[in-house]
Amino acid sequence: MTDIILGMGEVGETLFDLLVERNFDCIGIDVNDSKCKNYSKNSIIENPEFLHVCLPGELTGFEDITSNWIGNLEDLKAVVIHSTVIPGTTKNIQKKSKVPILFSPVRGVHKRFSEDIKKYTKFISSDTELADQSIKSDLEKRFHKIDWMSTTKTAELAKILVDTTYYGWLINYAQITKMICEKEGVDFDEMWKFSDEIHENLGNRPKMYPGIIGGHCVIPNLNLIEYENLDMIKKINEMYEKFKR
Repeated sequence: MTDIILGMGEVGETLFDLLVERNFDCIGIDVNDSKCKNYSKNSIIENPEFLHVCLPGELTGFEDITSNWIGNLEDLKAVVIHSTVIPGTTKNIQKKSKVPILFSPVRGVHKRFSEDIKKYTKFISSDTELADQSIKSDLEKRFHKIDWMSTTKTAELAKILVDTTYYGWLINYAQITKMICEKEGVDFDEMWKFSDEIHENLGNRPKMYPGIIGGHCVIPNLNLIEYENLDMIKKINEMYEKFKR
């Protein structure tokens, strides 16, 4: 049986290596032929079992591309979407397919992603009863530590709101306090020493580094959810960027 990784970017390549390390037969597919592994165009994929979707969630036509691949693969046991997507995406794809479509967001810091994917519990979700115990058992063999969420939208929102957006919000506060400190002629690090013991005892006063939010997670993921109040993260980041020039 074969696991198929669709999209061989950072997430897909890390997932491919993890599954191979755990003795699963895998192929990696990407629009960039040089990134494909154990696969070439027009290859016949024999005995496909799991399709792991690791395409960029903001990709135009994400749902159609995923659905087309599902339709071209016979006897798939399940599809697992690992991409960060617009809430509701997984359910929309499920409506078009009789194959169980699961959503399982990734967690981890990019520079040590291969270590983090093994360290963190893999949250998995489904909106269909077709995701039976045999599928759950198979996924436990692949990811070892798993936990289940009740709906795919819960997990889709968890990735955006609890992971990347929350991180951005914390950085925003560091940016604001840094700007105030510089305006008032106060040392930022000295001031934040006041929180050290509070955070040690209560765990709710983290000091963050007041850098400019860049990369391809925090700000891009905000574009996947439509809530005006969350746009404040972008605005504060832009204000801080101008302040640092």
